[in-house]
Amino acid sequence: MNPLKIVVLKDHSHLMGEVTELDEEPSYLIQNVFKINEGSFDKYPLYTDQRDIFLTSDDVLTMMDPSPVIAKKHKSLVNE
Repeated sequence: MNPLKIVVLKDHSHLMGEVTELDEEPSYLIQNVFKINEGSFDKYPLYTDQRDIFLTSDDVLTMMDPSPVIAKKHKSLVNE
């Protein structure tokens, strides 16, 4: 399992998922991704059941480790 990260995009939206860094653009594969919105987790991207996305380094502002509580909530959503 890849490290679970909160990814802050340049538009200041927050995504959470298992991040794999790639050697070239797109720089990141994020698996089991959800958007964090006011403490709730929303499916992302919308209108699809696909939970894996690629992002370029230009899209990402920063990444950080989630708190244990948020990580547990993400795990329960992935296991549904």
